Amino acid sequence: MEKYFDDEEDVYDSIELTGEGGEKIEFLIIDAVIVENIKYLLVIPADEADEDEPEATIIKEEKSEEEDVFYSFVMDDDEFNKVSILLQDNDGDYEMEF
Repeated sequence: MEKYFDDEEDVYDSIELTGEGGEKIEFLIIDAVIVENIKYLLVIPADEADEDEPEATIIKEEKSEEEDVFYSFVMDDDEFNKVSILLQDNDGDYEMEF
């Protein structure tokens, strides 16, 4: 993960994921929460960092049988809603809309 600096001197870690078509997409990590020993990250695409209302999504950290770490998008609605509520309860400097 890398650090990202924007014009307001905020510092965000970044993570690069591979899209379905094999393209590399950089995301900025806005917040994180651990639920039932699973780490979830609230991320936005790095190329939307300067927008007024960037589109955020939630990814989760998973491990392969060989203990390699990888990330996947949270697709289950119940899981997404549960994690979203916990992220809203954090004292993050952002607003979320569903």
